[in-house]
Amino acid sequence: MLQNYYVVYEFGLAERLVRKSVIRSSLQRWSITDAESLKGKIRWLIEDGGRKEYRSRHMHLLALNETARQHYLEALKEENSEISCAQWDVVAKCLYQIPSGDVNAYGLAWAIMLSRVGLVKGFLSKEEAWSIKIEAAAMLQQTYKGWEEFYMAYLCGSHYYADQPGIYPYIRVSGMLDLLSYSTLLHRKINWNQPLLP
Repeated sequence: MLQNYYVVYEFGLAERLVRKSVIRSSLQRWSITDAESLKGKIRWLIEDGGRKEYRSRHMHLLALNETARQHYLEALKEENSEISCAQWDVVAKCLYQIPSGDVNAYGLAWAIMLSRVGLVKGFLSKEEAWSIKIEAAAMLQQTYKGWEEFYMAYLCGSHYYADQPGIYPYIRVSGMLDLLSYSTLLHRKINWNQPLLP
């Protein structure tokens, strides 16, 4: 649902009944209890969303050669928490997947998702929700060249920001990219450079 932000989709009456858990878990994940906390979280996701930390780690690792990077990651294991080490590991494994180190896709997809949830909960008006979606989608278009780049950044970000961060040895990020990019199981995608405003 988050990867497919381009689908014109809202939670209709049936989805509100069937997908209550999706709405509830989205609010819980981001500690949202009211309109003010929702709007604050969406604004944070659009403006930063923790992306500066990811990018800083990316640039730090990118500056090292392969051997130095391995030594550095080993040294981190002794000095940092398990979660921090897992996040560093994600950045290292995604280093060449997203050369820019920009994982805007994850936070901006969540901003769009939360705008949909906010509309259902009555925390946002239709106009406010639509404005958030257009702003986030425009930022995504400016950041990435196409759907493949968006998917890769989203996947790397989702592994980095997970409750239990990490990429397990049996998960191939590029395999997930193939599924998202080329599978006929997903909705048809619009043109990446689709004009967003009339």
